[in-house]
Amino acid sequence: MGTRSHFQSEIESLRAALVEMASLVLSQVEQAVRAWDEVDAAAATGVVEGDEQVDIRCLELDQRIFNIQVLEAPVASDLRLLHVGLIAVIALERVGDLAVSIATLAGGVPPEGAVPEVQSVVHRMSARAVDALAEAVQSIARSDVDLADRTIEDARQAQALMSDVLAAVAQAPDAHETKVWTAAAVLVARHLDRVANNAAELAGRVRFLATGEAYARRATRS
Repeated sequence: MGTRSHFQSEIESLRAALVEMASLVLSQVEQAVRAWDEVDAAAATGVVEGDEQVDIRCLELDQRIFNIQVLEAPVASDLRLLHVGLIAVIALERVGDLAVSIATLAGGVPPEGAVPEVQSVVHRMSARAVDALAEAVQSIARSDVDLADRTIEDARQAQALMSDVLAAVAQAPDAHETKVWTAAAVLVARHLDRVANNAAELAGRVRFLATGEAYARRATRS
């Protein structure tokens, strides 16, 4: 195998490794929101325990990208993938931490104060945030600009539900156990807002990845 062929094999392997890591993080988020929805302590514990594997994968990918930059001779398009790859590693590690935060709330808040109206909005928000993250990963894997643009819009729709969560909480009963639960629900929603924001940030890099066009940061909440 020639030097260039070997390098392209490394690049494709890196792309696959990024998708594999993203799938792991996506699974963590899905399990965390399921733990919240179903008050599943075992699922919450699984997310917390699984975070170590996310951290390990992040370190491995970071080192792998560094090695390619130092040891190979990437051309412009490959350099763009390495650049976006480093950003993706950071964003995915951050999302993994958000999954742990959601799982911790799911495992530590008594369900007696749950408010169905609030839970319903949080559930819709979680579904859209998870979908946006999955789309962001696929848009990077395929260098698909159209999918990336749809991802950004989906992420914005997920984030827009934050105001609906707050409105539903404002209408909740005034009982102590309800206040405890709704406070946790607002935190879960804020974590989901950040998941969606990271999905939008990742998708926003796809145009640069595909075309080299300079990345213009869009207005999203952190």
